[in-house]
This record gives sequence, structure tokens and C-alpha cells, in this order.
Amino acid sequence: MTANSKDTSCIIAIHQPNYIPWLGYFYKIAHSDTFVFLDNVQFPKESPAARNYIKGKTGEKVLLSVSVKKSKGAFQNYNELELDYSTKWHLKHLNQIKDAYFKAPYFKEFYPELEKLYLEPASNLAAFNTKIILWILNQLNIHTTIKIASHFDDGSLGTQNERNLNICLHFKANKYLSGTGARKYNQEDVFIKKNIELIYSDYTPQEYTQINGPFVANLSIIDTLFNVGKEGTRKMILGH
Repeated sequence: MTANSKDTSCIIAIHQPNYIPWLGYFYKIAHSDTFVFLDNVQFPKESPAARNYIKGKTGEKVLLSVSVKKSKGAFQNYNELELDYSTKWHLKHLNQIKDAYFKAPYFKEFYPELEKLYLEPASNLAAFNTKIILWILNQLNIHTTIKIASHFDDGSLGTQNERNLNICLHFKANKYLSGTGARKYNQEDVFIKKNIELIYSDYTPQEYTQINGPFVANLSIIDTLFNVGKEGTRKMILGH
């Protein structure tokens, strides 16, 4: 079953708070009734929570990587991982974004507010990413209920499939919207036993007008915002 099924059921989606995510991430949020930021799980190496791509001014993919502190050890949760502002990564990212998109049609509309978000210190990686995602949702007028796992889970909800199932039960959801990449480890029978239907996002990347040469797919959503604006981005997520 896909995310476009229309009924009166309650759909929940769960995901780590990623860094300036791609359109498919926002598609999951928009097609769920409740979206949970899974901020209290371990941060893996080279996670999309700390890196993403934009399109550079000469048309190449440019990787933006957030600097985090590992002084407390490598096995920290997203909401425990401090940002390493001593490297000035945030200023570098702002310069790279400005350099890439200052000629884009909607650059002046979005960049000033985005810049403010980068310049406001955040206590940890999860808080920083969540702040930007919520800002983007507000720009797109998407009003899915947002919950943060660390605010209601004290560790008693378990791990992996058990945790996802218990989060669904916690919010009385009867459908769990998962990313397609999770098919290989989702245990569907566990959800069926609790009368929760496992469905998968059916988002299909779309081509849109970009500056700086031929189209490059699966970049951060900020590429879409700068190039086609609020309405164009919203249409690619919601279809209207």
C-alpha cells in the first residue's frame, strides 16, 4: 500500500532529524498525521543528519558537512551531539549556499531567514536540524503534528522495530508510513499483530527548473526552494 491511500486512519511517520533534507523527507511529513523526530538514537558515521548536497554555481554537486564534537565519545545520540562551531562550518555553509544560489529566482525571499537560523547557536545537532525543518514546513504551509521522541520516550519503548511499533501505539496510529529503504529490515508481522498497517512512501523525484546547468536530482530541499519557490516546492510534495 502507498502513502496516497485516502481514508480516515491515523498515519504516523518516524525519522531521524536530517540536515536540510531532500524533497522525499518532506513528502513523508506531509503525508502523515503525526511525524516523530527520532532524536534519541545513536548517530552513525556519515549520517545524512550531518551532511547533504546542494548544486554549485558551475553545476556540480557540493557536499555540505556539519562539524560535530566527538569529545564525549563516538556513541552519542543525535540530541547529545554538540556542534563544533570552532570550525566555523555554519559560516562556510552560508557562503557556499550564497555563492551557489544568489542568482536563483527565490534567493532573496528565503536566504535572509535561513541565514538567521544558521547564525543562532543550537545546543545540539538534532535541535539545529529540527529548527530548519520546522522553518521549511512553515514556509510550505504544511501543518503535520510534530513530536520529538526524547520528549516522551525514556528508553522504555525499546529499539528498532519494537520502538517504531511502540511509538505508533503511543500515538494510537493504525498506519506506519516508512521509507522504501527500510523494507529490508521492517518486520511487517510485528505490526500486523498489533493491527498497524505498514505502508511505504511512494514519492517519485521530479525534475524542475534549476539554475547552473543541467538538472541534478535528489539535492537538499533548499535547492528547490531557491529555484521554484514555495508554491512550486509545495506542488512537488503535495501534488497541488
